Amino acid sequence: MSLQDILIAIGSSWLGHITRDVKWVFPTLETIHFFGLSMLYGALLVVDVRLMGLFREIPLQRAMAFTRLAILGFVLNILSGIGFFTADPLMYWPNPAFRLKMALVVLAGLNVIWFEAALRPRLADLAPDADTDHRTKLAGGLSLALWTVILLLGRLLPQFETY
Repeated sequence: MSLQDILIAIGSSWLGHITRDVKWVFPTLETIHFFGLSMLYGALLVVDVRLMGLFREIPLQRAMAFTRLAILGFVLNILSGIGFFTADPLMYWPNPAFRLKMALVVLAGLNVIWFEAALRPRLADLAPDADTDHRTKLAGGLSLALWTVILLLGRLLPQFETY
């Protein structure tokens, strides 16, 4: 089975048909995606800026509480994004902006894994207004940069359609 066959099968799936053929589904997914993105990016803005050592008047643990909101936003984006992809995989897959966006989502996920495994446990010992170390600042800055580019690439998808 070729990649083309797989993409056609995805587009022919029940989810692809519903997303494409039921008039209100795609706009509803766009709304969900927007809310998810707002939750994800807004929460990460608070978390990452604080991890970078800025706005130290925000207690570190309170800033970190926003990670739950970021996770919820990410889940909403993944679910709605799957719907988008199934609606027209032959448009999305060849799109260089889509492929770069997905690669950066993977990198952002690896950054989260590194942060959670190696850096977050150290934050529990810090005072609420403490500065963070260089690795934590790097993780926060990398997260903010990756998600900013991911957001921009999402907006650029139509400009890079290949058909």
